[in-house]
Amino acid sequence: MQEVEEGAERASGQAGKGQNLVYTLPHTTASIAEFLAPVLGRIDPAAGGTQVVVVTRDAETALIVSETILRLSGAAGIEVVPVTSASRAGRLLQSRPVLAVAGTPAELSALVQGSRLKAESVRGVVIAWADDILESGAESVAALETLLGELGDAARTIVTRKVTPAVESFIERYARRARRVAVAEQPAEAVAAAVEGETPFEMPFIQYLTVAASSRPAALRRLLDQLDPPSAAIVARDEPAEVDVSQVLRTLGYKDDDSSIRMVKGAPTGAAHAVIFYQPPVTSAELRRVASAKPVQIVIIAQPGEIASLREVAGGRLKPLNLAGPERRARDREEAVRHELRAVLARGVPPREIISLEPLLEEYDAAELAAAALHILDRERAQRRLSEGAAPADAPARSERAASPTSGAGEMTRLFMTIGTRDGVKAGDIVGAIAGESGIPADRIGKVDVRESHTLVEVAAGDAASTIERVNGSMIRGRRVVVRGERDREERDRA
Repeated sequence: MQEVEEGAERASGQAGKGQNLVYTLPHTTASIAEFLAPVLGRIDPAAGGTQVVVVTRDAETALIVSETILRLSGAAGIEVVPVTSASRAGRLLQSRPVLAVAGTPAELSALVQGSRLKAESVRGVVIAWADDILESGAESVAALETLLGELGDAARTIVTRKVTPAVESFIERYARRARRVAVAEQPAEAVAAAVEGETPFEMPFIQYLTVAASSRPAALRRLLDQLDPPSAAIVARDEPAEVDVSQVLRTLGYKDDDSSIRMVKGAPTGAAHAVIFYQPPVTSAELRRVASAKPVQIVIIAQPGEIASLREVAGGRLKPLNLAGPERRARDREEAVRHELRAVLARGVPPREIISLEPLLEEYDAAELAAAALHILDRERAQRRLSEGAAPADAPARSERAASPTSGAGEMTRLFMTIGTRDGVKAGDIVGAIAGESGIPADRIGKVDVRESHTLVEVAAGDAASTIERVNGSMIRGRRVVVRGERDREERDRA
């Protein structure tokens, strides 16, 4: 609560009641208190009604906003209720007073149009981050414009990572004469500049691990287990992060005075084999100070929405860290099965299967029946792989290709998909989507290379056309995906 109150006090002289504001801040959890504390500080609980609306690109960001404010202000502070579903949030708004909400333009517009969210009570609208929403497609932009029209004269706070021409035009239309809040930030050129008194050197490539906000502690445990550094400094930015990191280290058996694996505030002092940022650095100078000590490895735990800002801070010298291993592959396979099941359920289960299982519902729970069906499916697939692996050497070439679709590069076709790590997608999501939509078994899918903005996936050459036809336009992690052959994409780029 103290940090939120301090943020409100710092901003008290920056804007009066009803003043529009523009913040230029990186997409990090540390930025949320900076721009949201002043708005929450002007809420009057006695007045009732929803007084603050925070507009985000996606539901994940809305959850992050809610979790961050809750951690900073505590249970006694003003809560920001995440609107991940308009119907659920609508019932909540009717059942009790809710002073602040956060959600996507579409979900918030649905609440206003359904008269669940009363526009006349809203005093402030926060758009976080405007550049992300403007880049997320015409539907989101149209929903945002509709929402702002419904909310009328409420003061606007616009947060953006950078002021692009599109953002500038948006500010001019919806927050005229807005006050620009100065934020101390190093320019991108600072990445290449030397720290005072040091010899210039090239910034090394920084690795990042993409996680959800609630998964940071688990990600830190996995990093320490799989990297197994002889020494490491874990950088925690704020008090909640310090609590998380301390808890993880104690769980793994490290003491507070352990000098090999330790938590630090700010730039670590002394040598460390690995430096792990529990939250992304905000300035390039901060990252530069750590890199100047020349640790063997620098890893940053980041959420998908923070990657674009992080790339700017790192001067583009950024690459993803993929934690492979049996556990990760098992999770990917499980997620692929779940996605395949979702696709079948979405298309509709044939009546014959329902009729055949109906008598068993008198004896077993539906979840037990589904688990038994999965067990049979796994057993059948294992037997098929075993029989295909034992095919005779003189079998026809066609049989050999079917038995081992990944055995030769010439038998595979690489496909390009417009979804990547910044959308929160994993290899298991891609495998599940292809298997579920096109019906090809997961063992006919080859290497899956998930990058920041797109994914390259190999499928058996004979399955490529049907995969493109059936997966193109489908939804993965809430995002509509375009699929085409990699060669088609290269020819299109050259044109």
